[in-house]
Amino acid sequence: MFPAVSGMHADELMTSLEQALVKLRQTWPAPWPGLTWVFEQCWARLGYAPQGLGERTQALLAFAQRAARHIEEDGRQRASLGKEPAYHNRLHMADALACMTHLLLAQRMQNPPAVAAPHQEALALVVMLGHDFMHPGGNNAFPMQLERMAVEALTPIMHACGLHESDRQAITHCILMTDPSSVKPAHLAVAGRAFSLEDLDWMSVLAQEADILASTLPKTQQALTESLSSEWQHTNPEAAAKLLLPTSRLMFLEHAALFSSPAAQYLGLNEIKSRQINALQPHL
Repeated sequence: MFPAVSGMHADELMTSLEQALVKLRQTWPAPWPGLTWVFEQCWARLGYAPQGLGERTQALLAFAQRAARHIEEDGRQRASLGKEPAYHNRLHMADALACMTHLLLAQRMQNPPAVAAPHQEALALVVMLGHDFMHPGGNNAFPMQLERMAVEALTPIMHACGLHESDRQAITHCILMTDPSSVKPAHLAVAGRAFSLEDLDWMSVLAQEADILASTLPKTQQALTESLSSEWQHTNPEAAAKLLLPTSRLMFLEHAALFSSPAAQYLGLNEIKSRQINALQPHL
């Protein structure tokens, strides 16, 4: 799924991410390899040896295996009934995993860590794997409604895999913070604060960035916008139609697609946004 990362510069890492997103689309919806495979590929890309991982990291990886199976089963069942959301589906979770993997790699390049951080990086991937589990499509009727559904579905699996209480709390916090209404406050909260994966506020921001990164990139944004519009069509056709307008794209780029992490700066994501904003101006 991924080319080798050793010695990659920012533009090469961005190309790697775009290639990963394209490859995922070449398999969707068939021959879909499954989220277990996608997670394993992402973890392998981070380059940790199987031996030497701490108990908490091993528990997170066991949780990822079990959660991925549950998410796949749910997705396949809903797909067979024509009820899997057009956007908030297994492909989106795979996109988010690939995006988080590349943000983690970019963070290493931008500011090489003094020591390896397998526990924190496994936690970041686990959040993206499960953040939209059980998503029915559409939007929250009240803050964090659908994100709480994901947490509630994942909680028994977290307990079954023996996750440490602080890891359960971290996963819960970061998933809840993927509610779009939490994005701007989260970025404001970390402004001027040194980045650390051990800082849950920063971990939440990184999860928010991974969540919307594929929808920000020029090569994937149009199809994803159309998928989200299709998802909204049954419950809010007026909003679904407006979503395809240049004004809605501009609003997304300016107010929802926020990038504050050092990894995002390294990848030039705000510059990618700015070019799109400038290109939209003549169409407004």
